[in-house]
Amino acid sequence: MTFLDTGILVGAILKEHPEHVACLAAFEDSMEPFTNAHAMAETFATLTGFYKVPAHHAAMLILALEDAVAVEALALADYHTAIREARSRGVMGGGIYDSLHATFARRKKATRIVTRNPSHFHHAAPDIEILTP
Repeated sequence: MTFLDTGILVGAILKEHPEHVACLAAFEDSMEPFTNAHAMAETFATLTGFYKVPAHHAAMLILALEDAVAVEALALADYHTAIREARSRGVMGGGIYDSLHATFARRKKATRIVTRNPSHFHHAAPDIEILTP
């Protein structure tokens, strides 16, 4: 099972993304790909904020992802675990969001995390293989 991080989702669906080809290949090569609903919201925020994709177009792109990747909401327990472990894992500031993704991936028994930001995950998911496109 492969957890797909926000950066991979953005790069895979946005043809204008500088790493589109690599992200799309990583997306397509993933075994049993999954992500969480928070990553979908981050993808929307990145598309509409940074890349200025119109909201209706961004929403259509994201909803189309659900045909290719399993999406599940974070559980309250994921938040509790990520926050409880933050100090011991060296998580501070906005790093809590990637820590939430890592906590979710661990709970779902991911064997891999595919991300464009591997350093954001090594401390929070040391037992999972971290891959970059």
